[in-house]
Amino acid sequence: MGHHLRTALVLLLLAGTATAFVVTEDLKLEPDPIAQPRIDPVFSPVCRCEHQTSRIAFKLRREDRLTLSIADDQGRLVRTILRDARFGPGNHEFGWDGRNDRGEVVSEGTYRPRVALAALGRSIEFPRRIVVDTTPPEIAVTGVSRRVISPDGDGRSDSTMIRYRADEPVQALLLVNGRQEAKTRLRAEGAVLWSPRGRPRGLYNLTLSALDQAGNRGRPTASIAATIRYITVTSEAIRARSGRRFSIRISTDARRYSWRLGRRRGSARSRTLNLRAPRQPGRYPFVVELFGRRDSSVVVVLRR
Repeated sequence: MGHHLRTALVLLLLAGTATAFVVTEDLKLEPDPIAQPRIDPVFSPVCRCEHQTSRIAFKLRREDRLTLSIADDQGRLVRTILRDARFGPGNHEFGWDGRNDRGEVVSEGTYRPRVALAALGRSIEFPRRIVVDTTPPEIAVTGVSRRVISPDGDGRSDSTMIRYRADEPVQALLLVNGRQEAKTRLRAEGAVLWSPRGRPRGLYNLTLSALDQAGNRGRPTASIAATIRYITVTSEAIRARSGRRFSIRISTDARRYSWRLGRRRGSARSRTLNLRAPRQPGRYPFVVELFGRRDSSVVVVLRR
């Protein structure tokens, strides 16, 4: 009798183990009820930009009632985004604005999104965390390659390079007279190139600002004065004695330029142009030209 009882117990245990194994294997084969999660990893709820909301998106395999919530790094609930809301199978996208249930912006830190499925009786915490970052980045200019630019396309002084360093990886934004003209990829230090080809000559104010991954924008740097110069006669009026030689200083980086004094014409390479004054006293227009860009002055010829 005892022998038969022990045999029956062993058979029952084996049957139970086999059943549990089958159930476990079925659970392993059961697809995850939520797939393809897509979560923005870092954002700033105060940036007033496209990054002021964190996207939480996923694919739901079966219809269910969802409760979507946000917990802090200690597991404490800070925000309920959805409560027992019914959704069908398919892709769904939600957003968290970085505020708690009282409408206050949460503290900087790491947060955990999780979803509860009522029909399945399961709660799933997404592996990807959300970082709330509300601190603006800081950026400083560490060097400027040149402050006088001649963007005439000859490959000489056509652009300037502004080097920078930031306190975190940022996009460096180049502002020219207050308007953004260039930006870099995310990095903590680097350089911004300004190539103002076709711009009129004159003085331009260059500043850098920084945009971090969360969307926070830092204060701009102090202004850098940059001058666009193609070719310039350094004096507005030049005095010379009739028939005598005189000099005119030309500011340019070009290898060659053309000049005109009254009816006389020529070309030169030197930054100091040596000419002979007309014999007839008077005022003579003097013009220099480079790639269609001109500057002019007046040569006043005096009697000997």
